[in-house]
This record gives sequence, structure tokens and C-alpha cells, in this order.
Amino acid sequence: MKVSASDPHAIGIGLRALMVICALSVVSLLYLPLPILGTLKHTYGIEATGMVSSFGFAYAAGFLIFGPLSDRLGRRNVMVGGLLALVGATAVLALASSPLFLTFGRVLQGLAASSFPPVAITYLAERGNPRQKMWSVAWMSTAFLSAGLLGQIYGGLVAGPWGLGAALGPLCGVFALTAWSLWKKPADRLAGQGLSGFFSNYKAIGSLLADARLRRVYLPAFFLLMCFVAFYMILDSKLGMQFEQLGISPMTTRAVVAPAFLMPLLVTVVMPKLGPQRTLGAGLVCAAAGLALSAWAGEEHLMALLGSSFLFVAGLGISVPSLIARVAGVSDISLRGLAVSLYTFVLFIGASLGPWLAQQTADMALASTYLLLAGVLAICAIYAVFPN
Repeated sequence: MKVSASDPHAIGIGLRALMVICALSVVSLLYLPLPILGTLKHTYGIEATGMVSSFGFAYAAGFLIFGPLSDRLGRRNVMVGGLLALVGATAVLALASSPLFLTFGRVLQGLAASSFPPVAITYLAERGNPRQKMWSVAWMSTAFLSAGLLGQIYGGLVAGPWGLGAALGPLCGVFALTAWSLWKKPADRLAGQGLSGFFSNYKAIGSLLADARLRRVYLPAFFLLMCFVAFYMILDSKLGMQFEQLGISPMTTRAVVAPAFLMPLLVTVVMPKLGPQRTLGAGLVCAAAGLALSAWAGEEHLMALLGSSFLFVAGLGISVPSLIARVAGVSDISLRGLAVSLYTFVLFIGASLGPWLAQQTADMALASTYLLLAGVLAICAIYAVFPN
């Protein structure tokens, strides 16, 4: 990837790759404690809500702060400051030993972590030629999706034997290196507007939601990860024992779909031909079909269900970069940071409601629940693609 000598704002493949690794590390913070929740509860008396929900809600809320802030102060400045704050918050969390400080540390960590994903996506989407932008978004999408699996694996392998602090230390190194590399780049062209009238940015949320093109992004985004989280919670609760008898652990049921997380890279080939809107529709249809086939497989054909789950996750892998490309393509550059932040906020609020959805459908048969999720995504596909 060539960097134009005439453009001081251009970035090379090395920084793009580092930002993808950093994105994977940042989002993994949400999932890293999951394999050791039992140990944390036994040792510190902290529940899952303290380690997961406290991070998740601060993480989602922060998107609406740092996206608009990057429109005012520049993408680079916000990412550098946020990553340095994340290093500090993560260090505090690694040293915490009481439930109160662990929960407080996770809130700080989630808030600081939210400064990177939406701003980094916007930063990369504004630099380079169309092909470079498209591949950057694809790799970032791959990082965001695979963090749900790789974060848990990393947490189990490192935090399990050696403790939470041992797992957090190397991630601090990634955050610091990325901050230093970004700081060496020139300030953004949008920088220098300052904080004057900062809160007036939020008046623009109404105009973003009034844009029918963006509503056709935000609504599918809301349900996408909600269905993803609910799918696996339902799978574990209803079929966990059957899989266990076959020697298949909950981690294995997720690992089999790992190649599907590479689908965003395929999207870079397809999207120029179909366009973001049609590619999004195809991804949602693929995900809905995977859910429908999972309902058909049910409790009697467990291997077929795992195969169907691959199709479902592949559909998510197609949909996520399509959603990002659609937001970046239709939003005005002066509000692009806010538009992308609103998208990521909606995406993770939906993910946070996944457990609630799983609880509300706990009394339903597995096939009926998966058919319901399939219907939701099918309706989202129709809404996203057809203008009327």
C-alpha cells in the first residue's frame, strides 16, 4: 500500500494493521473476563454484572461522547487521549482487589475503550483511495466480530492460570504503542474547531434519525448483535447438556464458526459490484436463513445446527461492514463521527439486550425461538433494501 508523499495525512499499511490489532484488543476487553467469572466471584465476590454490564453500558454510552468530540477536536487527538486513558484505567483494574474497585475500574475502562472503535473506523474511512478505505473497514469489522471469540479464548488461556492482571498487561502495551504511532501523524484537517458549541452537535441526532437512509442502517444494527447474543445464550441453556455429552464444550460451539468472522474480507470483493445496500440485504438474508435452518435442525440434529450457526454468523460478517460502509457513504462529513458513533451505540445497546431477549423467550421451544429471530432479521432485510 503506497503512501502519497504529497499528502501528510495519508497512512501506511503498518499503522492500519496496528489499528486493527488495537481494535481487536479494545473490543476483547468486553469478553475477556467471561471464562473466569466463576473465579472472580469466588475470589472477589463480584458478579457477572459487575464485570460485564458495567463495562458494556459505559462502553456504549461513550460512543455518543467521543464520536462528536472527534468531529470537534480531530480523530487523531481523541484516539490518542482515549488510548492513554485506557492504559491508565486498565492498570487500575489490574491492581484492584475489591468488588467496588473492580466495578469502578470496569466502568472507567469501558468509557475509555469507547473512544477508539467508532473514531478509528471514521479515521480510516477518510484516508486513502476507495480500495484502501474498503479494506480498512473490512479488517476493522473482522476485528470487532472476532473479538467475541478471541477475547474469550485469550481470557481463558491467560487470565485463567495467571490472573486478570496478567492478561491486561500485554493489552496495555498494544494501546500505548498505537497511541504513540498515531501521535506521530499530523493533526486532522478537521481539528481546531475546539469545544465551542460542542453540545450543539447532539441536536444533529434528530437530523440523522430523520434521514431514511440512516434509519435503514440503525434499525438492522439494533437487532443484529441482539440476535447473536440471544442465539448462543439459548443454545447453551437448551442444548448445553446434549453438547456436553458429545464432548463439545460451549467454547467449541463458538470456535466452529471462527472462519465466518473472515466474511468482511469477502465483502470487499462483492460490495463494489452490489453496493453497500444490496450487500447488507444479502447478509441479513444469509443470517436469517442460518437461523431458520437452526430451527429446522433443532435438538435432533446437533451437527446440522452447528453448520447452520456458521451460516448465521457468516451473515453477520457480511452485514457489519455493509452497515459501516452505508453510514460512511450517506452521512455528511461534518457529522460522520456522530453518525458512526450512533451506529456503534445502537449496535452494542442491542447486544446488551440480547440476554433480556433470551430470558423473555426461555419458555419457548428452541425451534420457535430461532424462527422468531429469523423473522426479525428477515424483516430487517426487507426494510434495509426496499425504499418503500
